[in-house]
Amino acid sequence: MSHKDTHDIVGGLALTALGAFAAFYGQRYEFGELNRMGPGYFPVALGVIVAILGLFIAVPAFFRRGEAIHVEWRTAALVLGSIVVFALTLKVIGLILSTVLAVLISSLADRETRWKGRLVTAVGVAAITYLVFSMGLGMVLPVWPWSL
Repeated sequence: MSHKDTHDIVGGLALTALGAFAAFYGQRYEFGELNRMGPGYFPVALGVIVAILGLFIAVPAFFRRGEAIHVEWRTAALVLGSIVVFALTLKVIGLILSTVLAVLISSLADRETRWKGRLVTAVGVAAITYLVFSMGLGMVLPVWPWSL
């Protein structure tokens, strides 16, 4: 049985939807002019460009064959679950521990990675997260459970 190129169809339509959303949402802000751009100019322009590029990917894919999409449900559940765990634990256990927990959960999706590699990755990502968001951007986030 021949299949359409569903990888590119889904990806292109997702890009089109994302671009359309950005262009639509960006219209809430003042657009401005080319020589004096307003805060809505960039999101609208970039959204339109992304939507058009998404169509350039999706439309030709309707006319060519491709492999059927095989979804790794375990992988998807672990990655999405790690995002949910991070969101639910950020204010409870702080930025560092919630980041470590989220990275450990999402790393279970890769069956080849050993626990030593998972721990090193989790600590490294947590350190970078702290440096970027707390130190670099100055965001006020609880870093540890006792800093709430």
